[in-house]
Amino acid sequence: MNIEAEVISAVCKNKDISTLLAHNVDDIFTSHKDVWESLKSYYYKFKAVPDAGVLMEKHRDFDPVEVNGETAYYLDKLKNEYISARIKNILLQSGAALKENAASKVLDEMQSKLASLSRFTNTVRDIDVIDIDSAERHFQAVKDRSAIMGGSPGILTGFEAIDKAYPTGMAPGHLIVAIGWPGRGKTWFTSYIACKAWEQGFKPMIISLEMSPENMRDRIYTMLGSGIFRASDLSKGDINIDDFRTWSNKKFDGKNSFILVSNEGTSEVTPATVQAKIDQHKPDLVILDYHQLFNDNKRSHSEVERNRNISREFKLLAVSNNIPIIDITAATADDISDQDEPPMMSQVAWSKAIEYDADMAMAIHRYPNTNLIEVVSRKNRHGQEFDFYLDWDINRGVVTPIYDNLPEIGKNA
Repeated sequence: MNIEAEVISAVCKNKDISTLLAHNVDDIFTSHKDVWESLKSYYYKFKAVPDAGVLMEKHRDFDPVEVNGETAYYLDKLKNEYISARIKNILLQSGAALKENAASKVLDEMQSKLASLSRFTNTVRDIDVIDIDSAERHFQAVKDRSAIMGGSPGILTGFEAIDKAYPTGMAPGHLIVAIGWPGRGKTWFTSYIACKAWEQGFKPMIISLEMSPENMRDRIYTMLGSGIFRASDLSKGDINIDDFRTWSNKKFDGKNSFILVSNEGTSEVTPATVQAKIDQHKPDLVILDYHQLFNDNKRSHSEVERNRNISREFKLLAVSNNIPIIDITAATADDISDQDEPPMMSQVAWSKAIEYDADMAMAIHRYPNTNLIEVVSRKNRHGQEFDFYLDWDINRGVVTPIYDNLPEIGKNA
């Protein structure tokens, strides 16, 4: 029996087209695509769902079937059939492509194609404002989550100035954008946030496209050690192994994993690749370093379009996986003197996308030849503005926030 005919027959019988309009179904219809388009056109024009007989008048090959269930039941059957067929086709194409292409390239393309199928499993959710029972259940769930997480429904950054101004914390579905000039501390800063999340009992994952996992790991050890190790010593392997093992056994015993991922500059990474790593490791927080080195799932040729797509795709990753994501982004200056101050949103080429997609954006700026880092909000959808300084001994991993008597050295350095 044709499942497409079942779905259309159910829509006509139940007068329920909203179930289909709330899903991404246009591409699912193949043999009855013209019938589905006619059904939609009738509905948009007359604001009513036609009887099956009306569709038969225009489409002689359409044969309605007897259905007794809800429209959603038949739609699930159709989606399952379509997705199963597409997966089989993708696997066959990938197998054939292996004969002429490198396995890594075939894998990237396969992941991108598989990720595109997720739009058929994502739905638009509806809630009724007057459904008080639903609201009470939501409030209780948020309250319970906040109690578990120290008063905030999201993960705390570890910086008091941010956590007070950002009361939701890094909550599930949030996209946080960290903006900075190249080489001015944004990766160190966001890695420190990952360390603080790990110390709270969460499982962070950092995906870096500019550093090896070993170099990333040295930085994490430096920050977790907070003065015990020097980054310069770790980079040379100049440590006492026995002391390191004693420290690490005590520090990591019974704790969650802390995942570091790197392509080491050898392969293309897209949001589909990120999704695959999320599926593999199930992290509570993801940090992506950095935006311009990723490609979008559509592999756009325009740089601005590509970066705008990536911004939207990262936000969708946060929402669909119910986790916060930090997107590290490099600012671009028209003049070298522009880099004397923390960057503005306008100094990111796709700043409009950030304004739409980001829940919170902040600029991180280390003043040259000092330990002084300034952190200033550029957007905060869920709270207030913030601006504070850090005295950061990067080599020793020691961070001291400065909230009072803000120094002038940074402005004049």
